[in-house]
Amino acid sequence: MHQILERGDLTRLMRGVAEDPKAFGVMHHSQSVVIAEGVNGFPPDSYRKEDPEMRTWVNQSASVLGHLDGVRGDVIYDLGQAEKDTHAWNQRMKYHAIGAPLTAIPIVGDALQRTVDAGTAGYMNELNAKVDEETRKNMVNHFENGENQMNAMMRKMATQKGLTKEELDVSPGEYEDGLQTTAENWYQQGIEDAQKKMGQP
Repeated sequence: MHQILERGDLTRLMRGVAEDPKAFGVMHHSQSVVIAEGVNGFPPDSYRKEDPEMRTWVNQSASVLGHLDGVRGDVIYDLGQAEKDTHAWNQRMKYHAIGAPLTAIPIVGDALQRTVDAGTAGYMNELNAKVDEETRKNMVNHFENGENQMNAMMRKMATQKGLTKEELDVSPGEYEDGLQTTAENWYQQGIEDAQKKMGQP
């Protein structure tokens, strides 16, 4: 009989894994590949007009990235409380999250690789190196790396599928007002859910 992990158990498992920045980086990279493969499966028109399946994939993906950032924020907070080097943790995590040798999950196709690379670049920009008590209580107001990653991956994949910058930036429009808003909302919900599952206020 197979036992399915409850989400709270899974979040706590992720938190335990995240003590090791290499393991967290590998976990993050693997999820990035899964997300890229998912967005690659949708046709160009899914970025142009509302596609419920595409929106569902985006909300699930953004939620996962929110959970990962919630976990990362908790690690950085605890390291800071213990006066340990949070910068070193971030650096080691970054090395493995970009798919360092021997840890990379195989990626099939240039489009997927470019999408993962774009997402990783978006994620790594200005990683939080310090999480104090106030930040920890209001992480949704201080963390946006995963949201930036999701947006970068969607944008890269959309342009590779032939959408123009004008199509992506038009408002009202599905990409600008539908997909990006979905990503933002579910990313923030993912952070909040992770915090609750880890017993934070």
